[in-house]
Amino acid sequence: MKSLFIAGAIIVLTSASAQAEEPSKSGIMSLIKPDTSIEYGFKSKKWSGDVGATASLGKISIRPAVDWSYASGSSISISGASLKSTVGLMGGLSTYSKLSLDGDFKYSDLSIG
Repeated sequence: MKSLFIAGAIIVLTSASAQAEEPSKSGIMSLIKPDTSIEYGFKSKKWSGDVGATASLGKISIRPAVDWSYASGSSISISGASLKSTVGLMGGLSTYSKLSLDGDFKYSDLSIG
């Protein structure tokens, strides 16, 4: 898991340094956009969601995220993590890859689309 976060940090910093070479009024914070999602499952009676940040440079974006869940009477638990990268190809067409990790932060799945 450390490698995943280190890789994400390197990519963000590399993107930031590439952006810094261009004249920009908005700076490094314009590259990183924090976001989150939250949902409730009526059948499972459980809250779940994720917390992440998207770093974008041109047509490339990278989003590391941590997945969480909460069931009534229990504490919030980390149920996994993911790293999604997207590349815009043309118009509204893009391609992506998503690396998923389980609750122990071990490899779970790799998706492309």
